[in-house]
This record gives sequence, structure tokens and C-alpha cells, in this order.
Amino acid sequence: MSDRENASGSGSKDGEKNDQNMRIPSRPIPSGPSYFASEPLQFRVRGSTITGASPPKFVTLEDIMKAAHGMQNMALAHEIAVDQDFKLEPFEPPDNSYQKLVKETMHRAYFDILREQLNSDPPEYKQALVLLEDVKQGLFAILLPRHTRIKEMIEEVLDGDFIKQQAENNSLDFQKYASFVIDLMAKLAAPARDEMIQNITQLTDTVDIFRAILETLEVLKLDLANTLIAMIRPHVQKESVQYERNKFDEMLKVSEDGLQHTKQWLQRHIDKTGLSIPVSDQNIIRNVTAQTLAKAYLELLEWDESKSYPETVTLDKPRFTELGTQVYRLICVASLLLVSPSCGNDPNAHHKQHLKDKIDIIIDNASNDIELKAVLPSVAEEVILMTEQLLETMGQEPLTSETKELIRTQIISLGDPEHRVRQIVRQRVQEFLKIILVCAGGSRQIPVGLSAFTKELTAVSGTLLRYVMHNKAVFTNHYLEIIAEELCKN
Repeated sequence: MSDRENASGSGSKDGEKNDQNMRIPSRPIPSGPSYFASEPLQFRVRGSTITGASPPKFVTLEDIMKAAHGMQNMALAHEIAVDQDFKLEPFEPPDNSYQKLVKETMHRAYFDILREQLNSDPPEYKQALVLLEDVKQGLFAILLPRHTRIKEMIEEVLDGDFIKQQAENNSLDFQKYASFVIDLMAKLAAPARDEMIQNITQLTDTVDIFRAILETLEVLKLDLANTLIAMIRPHVQKESVQYERNKFDEMLKVSEDGLQHTKQWLQRHIDKTGLSIPVSDQNIIRNVTAQTLAKAYLELLEWDESKSYPETVTLDKPRFTELGTQVYRLICVASLLLVSPSCGNDPNAHHKQHLKDKIDIIIDNASNDIELKAVLPSVAEEVILMTEQLLETMGQEPLTSETKELIRTQIISLGDPEHRVRQIVRQRVQEFLKIILVCAGGSRQIPVGLSAFTKELTAVSGTLLRYVMHNKAVFTNHYLEIIAEELCKN
């Protein structure tokens, strides 16, 4: 977006002076159904776990701006700060829902009335006036505060009184207004929307043109919202740490023991081996804290639901749960590859990658051992099939019935979480992630036997580190106090 890409850059002094004073005027009461009357501008959060397993969270553009300026919505601010993939999608009511029916009915009536009035003899422009006012408001909605001159130009061209005079004189030039709006959208929109806007110019029917204009304006509102999120993310990241810290401390003042579950969580991972208790050396306390937190955060990836979740990580529970599922599948796929006869010492990297991709697809929905056991027979058959294909290309004898049965047994036995191969893979993955957390990143060697999973391990460790760094930035003082108190006990 040529005009929007520099939104945070410096503008004219007049523009800066008017930023705070600029107000989009309230639209007059329409004389017919309005295109935007059926629902407020809402967006669905994408790539986010803001509500966990609950239905998708819907937010308005106002919510986004509140999170940016007032930090009034802790969960939303936290989501923007932590989730680099935080995006908004257009709000669409569920199929066959009453809300969707109302929306479709309202929009259909909107354009049916418009077409009927324009085709009457003589033409009526009552709904046309509503249409142009809706377009005007839609254009205002995709402007930034510094776009004062553009706003003035829109006010001048789409002046309601002048348009009403044209309608009364039967001289309303729809093509003129359509060209103005399309040209302006092309200037404000991102290059990715050029084709969408260009397609509008190919239309000839007046109603179809303005229907496409209104639909495109809704897309551009979404683009603006996501652009604003990208702009405010550094500010939110900076402010949300202190904001979350203050809000949590306020909660602690009115709570009998707001850190009860956090203490239990950390105490399970404090290793006092080799320490002379009580410990008063601050360097030792910091080192123990770093090791303790690394193990504690890893526990979140395999959380036992019979335990109470730590208060300091509550906002991120869905996030850690989702990441834990990714780690679980990674361990399962790696274990399956290691026991597959054609992958143990297989020099054919293409075959190994192909089999890995196949297994990934089969266990894609498995998030626990019960679901894993249900799909392991299918995995076994896929391993047998691909092994025979490999043997055929190498000119070797096919698998015997006994060998096939042995492969099935080996594969299905991996449903046991205590399986030796699974335990080894899990241990290597955990040690790799622990080193990443203790050292706060850096370059680390991929564990032995897991080179085929370099991409997955890198992605998981990077995501985990991002979550952990934000959480530690907010709650480190509490963690230090809890662990120091434990180490000072006789």
C-alpha cells in the first residue's frame, strides 16, 4: 500500500497537528437500508489461541486500537505481543445460522431495492443516496488519521447535499463517482489488491460495480487492521510486559495466595543436588532458577491435567498445549522412522523424506497415545508398501510374510509411551529444547538421529523460546523469589 506503508513516517506539520483533532463526522440517518447496517465491522482472529478450545474469538477494529493505545485488553495485547502470526480475518457467520441469513437477506434487499429504483421510469435515487453515503463511510474507514487531505477530497466529491441536488435534477452521474472511488482505492490499497480493483473496472452494470466496490472496501478495512497490527506490535510488545506485570500484581494484592499453583509447579523442578542449604549466593540462585524454569516450561508441553495450571502461564496454556502436540507428533514420527527397516541405515534420503511425509499425514490428527494407537496399523501398512517399492527399485527380493508381520509388530509397539525408542527420542528432543531455553537461543547441534527433523526442531524451539522469553520478562521477579525462598529453607 503505497500510501499506507509509510503510515508511521513523518508527515506535514499540519497533518500532525490535525491527527488528534480529526474526527470522521457521524453519518446522517439513511433513508433506506444501509449496506453496513446488519453488523459492526468484526474480524476473526487467525493463527491465535486467544480463547483456547472455545469458539473463535471475534474482535473489532476498536479492540485493536484499545490494545495499542490504552492496553485495556490484556488478553488481546498479550496475543499481539507473543504471536508473530497474529492476523485478522473477515467475520463470517456460521453457515445456516440466523445471523448469516439476516446478513444475506439485508444485502440482497439492499441491491434489489437499488436496482429496482434505478430501473423505474423515471429513475428513483432514494437508495442511491444511501449507497453513495455507504461508499463515503467505507472510504473513511480505510484512512489513517494523517490522511486529512484525502478525507477533505472525499467530502468534496461525495458531498451529500450536492449529490441530492443531482438526484432531484435526474443528473446523477454514477460512472463519475465509481471512477473516483476506484482510483482512490487503487492508491490506498496494497499491490496484492490491484487485480481485485482492476476487475471492478471490467464491470458494466452500475449495481454490480458498486456491489464490488463495497465488497472491496470491506477487504481493505481488513488490510488496514492487519497493517495497524504490524505497526503497533513493537509498541504492544514493549508495553504489554509492564502492563501484564502491573495487572498481575494488582490481582496478588486481593488474592489469598495468587501464586499457589506456580509455587507447586516450580518446586517440582528445583534440583538441590550438590547445594549447601540454605543458599544465599545470588549467582547460585540465578543459575538454579534458569535450570528450574527450563524444566518447568518443558513440563507445560506434556501437562498432566490432574494438576492445577500455574497462574503465571494461564494466558499461554492453549499456546503451550498446541506446541506440546507438535512436539508429541515430532517424537512419534521420528520414532517410527527409526524402527522402519528401510530407514535405519538407508542412504536413500529421498525415500526417507517421502516416508516421513506419508507418516506425517497419517498421524496428523493424533494428539495422544489413544489416537496414535488407532492409526499405527495404517502406518505399518504404509511402511511395508514403501519398503517393498524401495526393494523393487533396488532389484532386491520382496519382503517375506514373516518380515511384514515383524514390521507390523514393531510399528504397533510404538503405541506404548514407555517404548525404548520413543523414550530415547523424547529424551533427545527434551535435552535439545532445554539447552535452547537455558542458553536463550544460539546455534545448537541437532540431536543424533534427528537430522531429518531439523526444520521441525528449529521451528518448535524458536516458538517455545519466544513464549518463554515473554513470560520470563513479565514474571521473573516472582520466579526468583519463589526459588530463593525454597533454597533458603533449612
